[in-house]
Amino acid sequence: MRDLLDKTSFIPAVCYFILADPVSDSKLKFVEFNEKIVEINDDDGDDDGGGDDSLDESKRITYYSIEFLQDYEADDNNYANRSENFLDLITPCKFNTFNKLNYCLERLSLKMKTTIKRSLAFPDDQIIFKPKIIFGKLLFYGITSPEDPFVLQEWYRFNALSRIINEIIDDYSRDDDKLYGGKMIYNEFRQGSLLIKEKFKILQQKFGFKLDSEQNINKGKVTIFYVPAEFKKRRISLRLSEQENEWKVAIHAHSLNRLASIDIISGSKEPDFRLSLKSFYDLPSEGSGIEKTVNDVQSRISGERNGMWFQSKDFAGTTIKRAVVRQFIEKKRYKNEKYSITFSKVKQEERGNITFQNIVALKHRYWGQTISLDNVDEFMRSITETFHDVRKMMNALV
Repeated sequence: MRDLLDKTSFIPAVCYFILADPVSDSKLKFVEFNEKIVEINDDDGDDDGGGDDSLDESKRITYYSIEFLQDYEADDNNYANRSENFLDLITPCKFNTFNKLNYCLERLSLKMKTTIKRSLAFPDDQIIFKPKIIFGKLLFYGITSPEDPFVLQEWYRFNALSRIINEIIDDYSRDDDKLYGGKMIYNEFRQGSLLIKEKFKILQQKFGFKLDSEQNINKGKVTIFYVPAEFKKRRISLRLSEQENEWKVAIHAHSLNRLASIDIISGSKEPDFRLSLKSFYDLPSEGSGIEKTVNDVQSRISGERNGMWFQSKDFAGTTIKRAVVRQFIEKKRYKNEKYSITFSKVKQEERGNITFQNIVALKHRYWGQTISLDNVDEFMRSITETFHDVRKMMNALV
């Protein structure tokens, strides 16, 4: 049954790149990105590709963000290149603008309902959805002539090569590159935002965020990704039981699947943000081989080593194969009536290699609900509300 779950649960991601606040017929440019941020394969490491994120590779690649040209004046006589003429051809484009957000979310709603219906084939196993907003910058690389500005019509025609597999939904598929002369472009989302951290007091004052007094209840959390067999990736979440002074398996996630990745791109120095929506099945671990392996490993460990409770080598020769260990070393959460914002620092260890990542993430209070066919429409309304509210927050920073 678990092997069947792994084989049948995958649905390619809904993926959009959406420009915020575009001016009709405005021009854009690529701007070299120099901020030093170490990337750790998205926010959960369950990317669909197997790219090498080594620091050596990052040094060899020149990354660019996108900004609007402030002093550009449109040519009213250039009717053929007017952006609205191209938008009339097809909606939604993979590369789009914020005024078309609802069309993109309609595709996501369809994806959610399709996923939930498929999960009903496994009534004994609960599907769990994990949405969050993460802040950072969408970066592009491998660009031909990055110094050349481009117009919105060219933006709509871009196609993407990234870790996200292209969108395919039962009633909707197309090949942008062949139909519309699209330009292939590589991208990745680089997490972290110094601007939000430095100016967070503005968000506290304007949006009522206060330090969460309950955030220290769970002091310990360790996440372990492993690959039991080819084309399978699973995740174990461990929580520290202070009463028993040992680590317990809180979640054993199978069939990890990215459902959506929707990026809102500021076109300025403001942070970009991404809706990351993933799903998994939490299968029982009590009395399982995984629980036994975790217990055996921690019985041999006397304490932290290099600031981490577990290391990948601890699981060598066990059922937890090719382990990647992540541990929160800093975490601070703020809340208002609708949202929580978490600032965290994650330490990752894989085969002796240590990397760090700063993460700023936001969640809607509704996202703690169990999502089903009965409330998926309300869940989608919370997604729409979050997009609009987060844009207001980002605009308040500048």
